[in-house]
Amino acid sequence: MKHGKSVWIGFMVIMMLFFSACGGNTSNGDSGESGGDKLVTLKLWFPGHEDHIVQSVRTLIQDFEAKNPDIKVELTSIPWKDYFQKLSVAYNAGSAPDVHGLGFGQLISTVDQDKYLDLNPLIAKDNWDGAKDFYPDVLKSGQWKGGQYGLLMPDTRGFMWRKDLFKKAGLDPEKPPATIHEVFEYAEKLKVVKDGQTVQAGLDMPTGNGEQIYLSMLLPQGQNFYDANNNPSFDSSLSIGLLTKMVGLVKSGAVAPQDSQQLEGGTFKNGVAAMAFGSPKSFQSLIDKVGMDNIGFTIPPKGDSGKHTALMLGTFMTIAKNTKHPDAAWKFLKFMFEKENHLKFVSTAQFIPSLQSVSEQYAKNSHENKVTMDILKDAQGYLPSADWGTHVKFLRLALEEAYFGKKTPEEAVRSNIQLLKDEMKKK
Repeated sequence: MKHGKSVWIGFMVIMMLFFSACGGNTSNGDSGESGGDKLVTLKLWFPGHEDHIVQSVRTLIQDFEAKNPDIKVELTSIPWKDYFQKLSVAYNAGSAPDVHGLGFGQLISTVDQDKYLDLNPLIAKDNWDGAKDFYPDVLKSGQWKGGQYGLLMPDTRGFMWRKDLFKKAGLDPEKPPATIHEVFEYAEKLKVVKDGQTVQAGLDMPTGNGEQIYLSMLLPQGQNFYDANNNPSFDSSLSIGLLTKMVGLVKSGAVAPQDSQQLEGGTFKNGVAAMAFGSPKSFQSLIDKVGMDNIGFTIPPKGDSGKHTALMLGTFMTIAKNTKHPDAAWKFLKFMFEKENHLKFVSTAQFIPSLQSVSEQYAKNSHENKVTMDILKDAQGYLPSADWGTHVKFLRLALEEAYFGKKTPEEAVRSNIQLLKDEMKKK
């Protein structure tokens, strides 16, 4: 009898231990994440296929997982040319990644679709010091109607040139064009045309999806392609004059027709153009091939306004509003923008620091980094607009129609401005 009672007590103890183990703490807040024995898996999509970017993100993930063993981060890297379309499909299918990147114009133009999580409540809840450390304009770029929907890692378009090709053309390799007007003069001197074919372009100037180089030469003139009131302005006399000169480069062979979104990169990256607007990270493969001694990098040439205003783009990091793991997603973003982690990441991925506290150390790491920080002092991105995609679409059409001779520059911009206005009226 006593033996049976002992067996029964032992059985009950085992069952209690079993249910205790199964019913342990598996939640942290109301989302059931980052606590106890439960492993949270975050899906991270990052735009860009370049090896140095992909490896930098992987290293960031490894460092994060080492300190957060209850969170696993699954990385998907997608080339920019396919990225936004695939992201849109994922959102429409209800399978958006928890954390993802977005291009500069893509965030604000789609934020009204209620896809992205407002980070302000999370920032306020943690009294996050990182928000105070951000460059104010960089932090502001991710804001819309009072919400903070993205954290930007900026990128700028400085001016780069091939010193070795300058020497061959009889130009001083240490003196790049000082003005936007001189860019056109140098491009003609640097071109090499044989049997009617351009074998060396004077300037890397995409003729498809090429609004970035147009803006790189328009912004130093003190203008943008739409204004703060969302009115298109690329039909200004200054803009038409600039486009006319750009068309001249295409006609003369100083520019080789190309699309900016081709995976293999443009003419400068492939060693067949002498000048470009860009950043060292954009042309790392060329730098590795010919050496930085043969490449110059400086602030953009000044425009008629006397300014050297550079185009600022970059990658926003944001969280999907419908994520099941907001706390874990926010923990990852905070980790990404902690001083030590941020400096390590931007240095290897070749982004520009978002944080003021690491900029001095970043600038000391190389001459190119110092130039980059100087460029950031006068840089401008796309103006906030829910119609950014519409503005860009018709600007691209105008540029392409002018480049390929379908219309004169003036006809191209004026007809597409009208189409743009008509489409915006329908919204």
